[in-house]
Amino acid sequence: MSKYFMNDSELQELEQLMMLVPNFSPRGRGIIVVHGFGKADAQEREEEIFPTLTEQFRFDSDIGCLNSNGRDASYDRFISSCFHDCKSYRLQSRLENLIRNYSGDFFISQTHRTRFGSVCRLQEISVENRSPIHLAILFLLSSDDKLWSAAKDYIYIDSFDFKKMNLSGINTDGYAIYQMAKTIYTAKEYIRLDEIADKFLIGDQAFKAIIHSILIAKYGAPVLQVKFK
Repeated sequence: MSKYFMNDSELQELEQLMMLVPNFSPRGRGIIVVHGFGKADAQEREEEIFPTLTEQFRFDSDIGCLNSNGRDASYDRFISSCFHDCKSYRLQSRLENLIRNYSGDFFISQTHRTRFGSVCRLQEISVENRSPIHLAILFLLSSDDKLWSAAKDYIYIDSFDFKKMNLSGINTDGYAIYQMAKTIYTAKEYIRLDEIADKFLIGDQAFKAIIHSILIAKYGAPVLQVKFK
C-alpha cells in the first residue's frame, strides 16, 4: 500500500513536498516544485523557455555593464544582461521584483558578508585569486544559517565535500541553496531555472542568493567589488 493518500490527484506533488520537509529524504533529482493546478497553468509552463543553469553560469570575463572607472554599475542592466536569453515570464517577474527591492548590498545580510570574508581571511587567499566557481559556492553556503552550520567544516581551499554536509533540520530555502551550490560545483543540474523561478517554493532571500551566485560564477570576483547603483 502506498504511503501517499493523494496519488493520481492534483494534490500529489504538494503531499510529496510536505513529506520531505524538514529532513529531505533522498530524491532522484532536483527538488519538488508545486506550480499550481490546472491545464492553463501547464500550458503556460510549456511556453516558457528556460536555458539550462550550466549554460547560464559559464564564466564570462567581459562585464559590459561596468562604467569606465570599474567601480559602479547599473544593477538593473547587470541582471538583465546576465539573463537576457531566458524567456520565462515567471523568472523575469521575480528578477524585476529583486531589482525593485535591491538595497545596495550584494550580500543577504551583514552576517553573510562576515562569514564569507572570514573564510577568505582564514584561508589566506584573496577574493581576486579565487576562481569564479569557488567564490559562487562559498557565497551560497555562507548565506544560510543552518546550511552554514552543516557546511563550514567541509569547505577547503580548492574543494567542497558536499557528501559530508548533514542537512538534517534544514528548511526548503536552505536545501535549494545547497542544490544550487552542487549544481555550480559539478556542472550537473540538481536544480533548474524553472524551479528557482517558483516564488511558492523559494523565498526572496534565497532567490537573491542564488541569482547573485550565478552572477559571481559568470563574471568572477569583480562582481563582489562593484558598488551597484
